[in-house]
Amino acid sequence: MLRRIIIGLTFLLAGASAWAQSPFEQIHGDVLRKMEASRIRRASGPGMMLAPQPTANQLLFDVQHYDLNVAVNPTTRAVEGTVQATIKSLTAALGAIDLDADVVLTILSVRIAGGEALSWTRGANLLTVNLPTPLANGGIVTIEVSYTGNPTAAADPGLFFTSAGSNPLVYSLSEPWSARAWWPCKDYPDDKATFDIYLAVPEGIQAVSNGTYIGSQSETHWGAAYRNYHWREDYQMSTYLASIAATVYTRLDDRFVYAPGDTMPITHYVYPGLVSRAQTDFNITAPALSFFSSILGLYPFINEKYGVALCSIGGGMEHQTLTSYGGSLVTGTHYYDWVYVHEMSHQWFGDMITCKNWVHVWLNEGFASYCEALWFEHLQGAAKLKSYMEGKDHVSYWNGPVLRNPNNPDQWYYFDNVVYDKGAWTLHMLRHVMGDSTFFHAFKDYATDPRYRFGTAETNDFRAVCEAHHGSSLGWFFNEWLTRTDRLTYQWSHKAYALNGGINLTVVVDQLQDSLYTMPVDLRITSTERVVDTTIWVDERHNEFHFFFGAEDAVQNVAFDPGHWILSTDNEVTTDAAALPSAVFLDQNFPNPFNPRTVIRFGLDAPSTVRLDVYDARGALVNRLVAGRLGAGVHEVSWVGTNERGESVASGVYFYRLSMGRREITRKMILLR
Repeated sequence: MLRRIIIGLTFLLAGASAWAQSPFEQIHGDVLRKMEASRIRRASGPGMMLAPQPTANQLLFDVQHYDLNVAVNPTTRAVEGTVQATIKSLTAALGAIDLDADVVLTILSVRIAGGEALSWTRGANLLTVNLPTPLANGGIVTIEVSYTGNPTAAADPGLFFTSAGSNPLVYSLSEPWSARAWWPCKDYPDDKATFDIYLAVPEGIQAVSNGTYIGSQSETHWGAAYRNYHWREDYQMSTYLASIAATVYTRLDDRFVYAPGDTMPITHYVYPGLVSRAQTDFNITAPALSFFSSILGLYPFINEKYGVALCSIGGGMEHQTLTSYGGSLVTGTHYYDWVYVHEMSHQWFGDMITCKNWVHVWLNEGFASYCEALWFEHLQGAAKLKSYMEGKDHVSYWNGPVLRNPNNPDQWYYFDNVVYDKGAWTLHMLRHVMGDSTFFHAFKDYATDPRYRFGTAETNDFRAVCEAHHGSSLGWFFNEWLTRTDRLTYQWSHKAYALNGGINLTVVVDQLQDSLYTMPVDLRITSTERVVDTTIWVDERHNEFHFFFGAEDAVQNVAFDPGHWILSTDNEVTTDAAALPSAVFLDQNFPNPFNPRTVIRFGLDAPSTVRLDVYDARGALVNRLVAGRLGAGVHEVSWVGTNERGESVASGVYFYRLSMGRREITRKMILLR
């Protein structure tokens, strides 16, 4: 989740640890270099103006398993390694295999694992391996690639060399498409595999990674003593989540008790100087795992572990089972719990269920951002949920819609604030549209759906799960909030007046943005006798709603969206100084049905010559209520169910029509005697 790294630039300015602050320039030099490389790449011409896309060949095979064995040299920033990729053919005759491999990697050899050498060619950031005989559909082959290189020279570096105090520090950060910068692979989020990861590092530092620790052994690299650490990830994992981190660590152990007698290890790898602070900050791990397991289903990687490995990023990165976490965030004050729970919730959304492509990255980041809010709601209640979500309303920092443009070459574009904040708001609003019970059932069912668990999903997959629970289409909602960039802006007012022996409350809501939204909006009406909570459906340019109270029940206050469940700007206009209508409108009469009197309201955005006529069901004119020139504003007319001669008309369906030259608006009303 790269946005958290950018935020980290601010974090460190106020960082609580002098030890963590000291390498500030080097820490964020790595990240800023990655950003600058993207900027240069965008300006380098049309040949670089697309985000990486799979080749046609890469659509014909699936990588089942990676056996990655890499040694790192912290002094020269070089790597040497081999990767064995076990590949399953998805076509009748797979004759070649395309692997992503940045130009900074030098390919030494390619062979069938344990067997014959294979011919290969190099293209731009691509390695094409020719198979000796075509592989049939469903056939399996394991190829082995040996390579060396300097990943930090890549345009999109995925491996970083820095220091933690006086100790060398090496860590990976491959999101979204930088794994190819330090090992050849099929580097797209929809291709998930199991892993054996071997990381050889100089003696004296420790290497940690995804999954389960298997063991280590002594080796020699670059003429020096090394130790090779072996980790195994038995759950399917995308390449960008494969992680290595190495420095001098102190291990902090705990247990997650998820059932009577059943536990899972919690393992944190922290800098020795931050042990005390880490013990405080990370004491939320087991409670948070328990909470998210209760609302999302059991922690997905329960047979392995969860923990963090400290490194020099300014935020966190949700590497599967072992989050990379910035040492600057460890303060001993729980100040950055929001970052911690964000990364933890990614184990469900992002790691277990991965966005099928980066267009749908909000399924990772928006979901994790909303999980932050759910955690604080769990601890502190509804008021905290409301204030936390209000803190995510930063529209001026949002670039484009939540669903990303796949043709944008800038990797930072895919992690714009809009994906996090508006993505979280989309879930927040969806929760209110569906209702808490229905929403959380759908939320959990999506997270536990076998079609997506340990696989991938796109937005329509999540939408389908929600619609199955909601019982009707939610296309109107998803299309509005995921594809649009404008700001929903309401202008509303209310007025109470005597009518038919009681009090009529009229609430008027106008939408001011160019294109209309459709949203249910909560109202809280407070009168001398009661509090009424109700919901209105706002889907037109001008909307009017009527509520009837007894004569003794005076309306004291009306609150619009009192729980702030809608991402919008709400402007209340006093009834004594109402703004002019933004467009001509004709409201539904009130009351309807009626007997004997009803009120018809209409609005003019400019002075106009108008007629307001009533017709019967046959189309015959019954009464002309208005004829002449009226000023701009809102106008009210009463009809008492009579014709032009003052005679009462029969019960039935009638139509009233507002006419202005060639423009007409017609509505239906019912008179019941």
